[in-house]
Amino acid sequence: MVLLAGSANAVGQEAVSNASIDFETTTHDFGPVSDTQTYRTTFAFGNVGEDVLEIIDVKASCGCTTPALPKKRFVAGERSEIEVQFKPKGGGTQSKNITIYTNDPKQPMVILTIEADVTQFLPTEPRIARFNNVAKGTPSSTDVQLKPRDPEAVIERVSMSGLAARWFKATIVPSAEGDIGSSRLVRIQLLPDAPWGQHYATANIVVTGRPSPDTELVTHAARVTVSAKIVGTLRSNATMFRVSTVLPGESFTKVVKLDRPDGKPFQVLSTVLSGSTVEGMTVKAVPIAAENGGGYSIVLVGTPTESEQRIGGVVKIYTDVPGEEELSLRVSGIARARP
Repeated sequence: MVLLAGSANAVGQEAVSNASIDFETTTHDFGPVSDTQTYRTTFAFGNVGEDVLEIIDVKASCGCTTPALPKKRFVAGERSEIEVQFKPKGGGTQSKNITIYTNDPKQPMVILTIEADVTQFLPTEPRIARFNNVAKGTPSSTDVQLKPRDPEAVIERVSMSGLAARWFKATIVPSAEGDIGSSRLVRIQLLPDAPWGQHYATANIVVTGRPSPDTELVTHAARVTVSAKIVGTLRSNATMFRVSTVLPGESFTKVVKLDRPDGKPFQVLSTVLSGSTVEGMTVKAVPIAAENGGGYSIVLVGTPTESEQRIGGVVKIYTDVPGEEELSLRVSGIARARP
């Protein structure tokens, strides 16, 4: 989705508490749609108050949305509209929200909702390719079956993308007759040099076909999430530091336990937090007593301060275990004020 505010005359006065925003409607249902097209609608609104209305911010609920608001202030009686461009991803019934923050004292926040029933041009089975608890150094593979709406659709190409793309390979599996053009299988390979830890990438499958018999040919990409958990001598009880959602100004503490299943002693030499998006976020390793199972607690502590802030970074753990001297765990979360 892409949001754009319609143009109107700019004004130079300060916003005051007598502004009042009024939308003709706050919901729109696109109905049945295809994920091969982009759809648009508009939400008309006006300032029915006595003073200047200010649109303070516009935020959307999905990553496919890019808000853009060149016009932010509207005089009394002025009308405009917000255009929403929706590019469906995935399939099934979907609902997306766009939150409008204003200086209207009675409606400081207005939520616009769009809905759609999305039909995928290229469903896949499975939707997520998973490699769970694969021993380090061991290659593995899994097949993704394509179920295009067009029985004559042709796979043009496949590729891997994402931070961990180098640890995977995607190839087209020929049909039983040895024909690539009629293939309906893509093989995802986990390469043997993938390091310890959790890795995510995306398999991009580009297909040409017709969304329905009476439509033109389109070239469309299906994207399959690929995840792999590589295990070795050391074991962690979580694949990342999942902070989830916290309030701005609220401190959080997240702990990941690191140990050796064989019970042998080892040392965490140091821990380093890189790429932190939260000022002052720290990490440390705390030894666990042998009578409590041994190993280490890797403790992440932080206090986000911004009202809308991604919590991210990478924790590097340095150990004395051969082949696993450097381990990585991602940090993921968000700081967001309650509506």
